[in-house]
Amino acid sequence: MSTWVVPELNADFSNDFEDMVISYIFTKWQETDPAKGANPQPDTQTETNAISFKPGFPDYFRSYECCCVQTLTQVIEQYSGKSRFVFTTDLDVMLRMKRIERDAASADPQLDNMEREIIRIMTHYKHNDIPGIKDLLFGSPDSLIRVYNATDNYAKSDWRSIVKIKVFYEKQNLT
Repeated sequence: MSTWVVPELNADFSNDFEDMVISYIFTKWQETDPAKGANPQPDTQTETNAISFKPGFPDYFRSYECCCVQTLTQVIEQYSGKSRFVFTTDLDVMLRMKRIERDAASADPQLDNMEREIIRIMTHYKHNDIPGIKDLLFGSPDSLIRVYNATDNYAKSDWRSIVKIKVFYEKQNLT
């Protein structure tokens, strides 16, 4: 059995990446339209005008949601005779807003604001802001995806986008 250690932690990660990253996003959130709620994972299922943050998929009970799921992990480099590895793990940060009023003439700015705020947070990440995570990267060609289908128009009330980010970290196999 392998014993994996993150060198900066002298242990393996104790939380899932989606938990660590959503907590980091919550801590760094500065946008006021929509503003963040009181905690990263609300206990109630009530709809508010504040954005809620949680790992996993949107639950559709709130007006504004920021959720995060892990998708793909890859080894990108190996050192020291296959005992030290650099990994990337892809995360989808899912943003969702349910408009209160349907308005065919214009689109509300909140989804744009949420997208820009996630990009701001990712591009200002500093090495090991989250212990053991060397970098959070936004910037591949398809890093921001609006989720549309053929019948969508500006009068729809449920808007979504996905911001794709990469987590870079190192692990060492001690066995």
